Amino acid sequence: MNYVSRWVAVAAALATGVLLYFGSGLHTVPALTWLAPVPVFLVAPRLRPGAAWLTAFAAWLLGLSNLARYLLGDLELPVVVLGFLLGLAAVFALTVLFFRGLVVRGHPVVAAFAAPALWAGLDYLIASVSPHGAFTSLAYTQVEVAPVNQIVSLTGPWGLSFLLLLPATVIAARKLLLIGVLAIVAASTCVYGVVRLHGTPQSEPVKIAVLSAQGADDAGWPDAAGPAVIERYRPMIGAAARADAKIVLLPEKIVDVRTTDLPQLSQQFQTIAASNKIELVVGLTVLGDGDHNRALMFHPDGAAPTSYDKHHLIPGIEPYTPGDRLATYNTWGLMICKDLDFPALARRYGELDTSLLLVPALDFVDDGWLHSRMALLRGIENGTPIARDGSQGRLTLTDANGRIVAETTAPAIGPAVLIGELRPGIDHTLYTAWGDWFAWLCGLLALVGMVLLRSPGGRESIRHGQLRGLPVADLPAGDVARDEAGDHDRPGPAGVAGGREAPAGGDGVHRAERGRRRDRAGQPGGVRPLAPGTADAPRQHRT
Repeated sequence: MNYVSRWVAVAAALATGVLLYFGSGLHTVPALTWLAPVPVFLVAPRLRPGAAWLTAFAAWLLGLSNLARYLLGDLELPVVVLGFLLGLAAVFALTVLFFRGLVVRGHPVVAAFAAPALWAGLDYLIASVSPHGAFTSLAYTQVEVAPVNQIVSLTGPWGLSFLLLLPATVIAARKLLLIGVLAIVAASTCVYGVVRLHGTPQSEPVKIAVLSAQGADDAGWPDAAGPAVIERYRPMIGAAARADAKIVLLPEKIVDVRTTDLPQLSQQFQTIAASNKIELVVGLTVLGDGDHNRALMFHPDGAAPTSYDKHHLIPGIEPYTPGDRLATYNTWGLMICKDLDFPALARRYGELDTSLLLVPALDFVDDGWLHSRMALLRGIENGTPIARDGSQGRLTLTDANGRIVAETTAPAIGPAVLIGELRPGIDHTLYTAWGDWFAWLCGLLALVGMVLLRSPGGRESIRHGQLRGLPVADLPAGDVARDEAGDHDRPGPAGVAGGREAPAGGDGVHRAERGRRRDRAGQPGGVRPLAPGTADAPRQHRT
């Protein structure tokens, strides 16, 4: 094998890292995300295992460094949280090493599909166990790329994760047939997306007002800044009602209120809802009896408010009791901010045929775009329109296909108003019906690759010089190339790696000065013996 130099590996790591840096994170350039894995996957089969792992790890960590300022500055999390980025870089490095192992063992076609499958399967596993859900998935980089993003209605975000690595592994596998397969997959994905984009539910539109007013941290009610916050919202709500809004959505945690004072505060909101003939959704922090991050929907007919407690809380920032129940009114559902980072929770609303999700939220300024797009993907997965109020971030209205109907930026200091129409209705999806079937399919395909990786046949292909796609003359042999398969360290004949001389103790037939190889019947190995008297020829002994 012609191993590449360390400088080629460094260049590949830098290229992948820079492309990922701008192709992921809080703001993305979607085209760069597809290109980012290519350099590392291209060089991986021509690197030793340790070098391949290190190259991939360093490349991905460089790309993920675009989140460091956000985690340490905006969220003010401890430095230890950067260990999470190290773990994600290790996952990518493992995927690259898995691909490399299959290629050098003569399974490039399997490698081209098994490596993206492993990546997507691990993406699903991380989302299932992480307190941040699917926040780190690369799928969000493509949320604005229609019709590609529609694939999540079939596969969940794991389908996009798979597709994002597939071009890199197909190119690196160097099989012309795979290029044709990739073209078919790409065309099928786009055709499906175009067809689905024409299937938006055609129900009667509902006008929705999404409002954000300047708030205050820990604005308590009734004995602190809480009353002033409510008074800022009161005229904004009235203006929205006069603009014919039927639903008014306010942000997350606008006021802190003790459990004992909640009935009095609720009565104020109930009066506002009734007098303006609107459904009013308000986000509150309810203190006492466990503390909760709560959303309440107040109805104009005076019915008891619909209540929802946030399920997924930000570790280290929200010391509240998580909720454990969904909340719907007719066919409208409530969620709060980070809950939309978790595909499984949004899917539960899809199973209930929820026709509209109303989501109070609170962003951290810089992450407004990313969090609003994560919500958008949840809507595509389950065919559900979403109204999201990301105070200090983005106010958005998105339809059942994830198209942005209306959007504006909510400044950290100052009011923001967004009024638009959504058509409530559920566009039933395969993902809602079957769940994470694609992630499990990816796990099965990755398992097939692991079996091949450990099979004796795979190691035999290296021992006999069958590394597909590379010249046989360049294959390593024995301890000369330190082949990782472990098949060449036994005693016996040794070959030549890259034209170098075999170590002492071989059978002597590979040195040019000792003679030439010729096929000759009756002579073992086809080696022509040297004539007596020739230099290095065996001595003739008299009997």
